[in-house]
Amino acid sequence: MKPQGGRGKYNIEVALEKAIHNLAAKNPREVSVNSGINFNRESKEYLVPFLGSRFFVHHETGKVTSAASKEEAPLHTRLLILHYLYTANGRPLAGEWITFKELPGGQIYVKPYTNRAIRPLEKAFGSRPDRLLTAAAKLGGKEGNFGDFCAVLQVLPRVPMAFVLWEGDEEFPPRGNILYDANASCYLPTEDYALLPGIVIGELLKQL
Repeated sequence: MKPQGGRGKYNIEVALEKAIHNLAAKNPREVSVNSGINFNRESKEYLVPFLGSRFFVHHETGKVTSAASKEEAPLHTRLLILHYLYTANGRPLAGEWITFKELPGGQIYVKPYTNRAIRPLEKAFGSRPDRLLTAAAKLGGKEGNFGDFCAVLQVLPRVPMAFVLWEGDEEFPPRGNILYDANASCYLPTEDYALLPGIVIGELLKQL
């Protein structure tokens, strides 16, 4: 969830230390197979595609750097990528879509999730839903079959997300939703799926 003040930053740093430890304790070959990520044994690095960019991740130190700029990744991006690498269990994607509340424990966080994910989607693209498809295409996204407008993005190799919008009218405002693969919990914890939409929406807006 979104950090608040110094305590939030501290909690994220604790989570980051745990993620680094968890990844370093795993077998790189197993991580590579389960996550669909290439691993360079000489440099001890994974090359992770994330939202149209690529990042090098060092297996032992957990350092995450942009393959293009060589700069260190933002804290939340680093945490998400590390979580993906050590959480991935290799289970095939289901090919069926579910909402956040259907993820493990998701029902408890529906209200804050709606405020942090669904409302920003509606605010960003509800009045011009065609812009969602334009922005998504620039990140390699494709048009989906849900709602009036739908963009499907491969955020991580085995983490597809569908951003859905329904056009408003004189009686109802535009509505949005975000869908996940039914086996999404095999690749990220539910808490990360509450954080991820905000990052993706921010990247979509940058494309415009």
